[in-house]
Amino acid sequence: MISVVRKQTILALLLFIVGGRNGLAGAVREVRVSSPSGAIGPVSFFYRMPESQETRKPQEALGLLLLVPGFNGDGRMFLNEGAWIRFSDEKGMILVSPSFHTTPEEARAGTGYYYPKLGSGLTTLAALDQIAGKEHVKFDKILIFGFSAGAHFAHGFALWKPERVKAFVAYSAGWWDEPTAALHNVAALVMCGEGDERYDATRAFMARAQELHLPFVWRSYQGAGHVITPDVVRMAQAFLAHYASGEKAENFTGDIQSYEYFGEGTAEAEEIPEEMRITLPSKAVAEAWKQE
Repeated sequence: MISVVRKQTILALLLFIVGGRNGLAGAVREVRVSSPSGAIGPVSFFYRMPESQETRKPQEALGLLLLVPGFNGDGRMFLNEGAWIRFSDEKGMILVSPSFHTTPEEARAGTGYYYPKLGSGLTTLAALDQIAGKEHVKFDKILIFGFSAGAHFAHGFALWKPERVKAFVAYSAGWWDEPTAALHNVAALVMCGEGDERYDATRAFMARAQELHLPFVWRSYQGAGHVITPDVVRMAQAFLAHYASGEKAENFTGDIQSYEYFGEGTAEAEEIPEEMRITLPSKAVAEAWKQE
């Protein structure tokens, strides 16, 4: 009969082999970080390595997706969802999600984690440095998905450090910072449910981005309220997957009145009013975006 100690030793060895040299692949791990400025923190950042991590080389560059939940949300929520787990494994991306905390009064007063330039941005960069060190990887530009309060953070982080962001998805923020030309190299997907009280503010932000000719995509959902739906996740993942892959853009032109799309430069595309016209960067994004 195998002793309890020996069984535990064998189990530990198997977990090491299956999980790779840095621990169990796919397990949710945590780093806890305070802002270097002392303005924010300490904050728990939860992260998940893709299942393919055991085959990588030390200091290999990996893609990273920062998932920012709604108001004072628990970062573990996203990392335990099947859709994001599959995305992580299929795209070979590290998922990172913070558990920020603020008060409604701070948010309304223009302070707290909603505003990365005031401290939460430095906290996030410090967390990413810690994760890179623990897992022996490197990160280049990151992807961000944010919902509600997370959408505040997502677009605020991109405005604060556009050179660190490849693309972001901002779904349903209550109010928005003014977009600027600093985002001319940052792709974005801006979304809101048409039944959400945040719709008008979100649409106004997108309209201003269009005036600045920023590479932003708009998508609204009829009847949807302030909730993440399967359609929202599907659209977000198609958009993020395009920028995670680094594939060359194959642009299509979308009509945000009908959610139909056409080949760029075609007669149908040219007939769309400029304020209703957006550029979709791939066939996969266009198919996820079109009206069902």
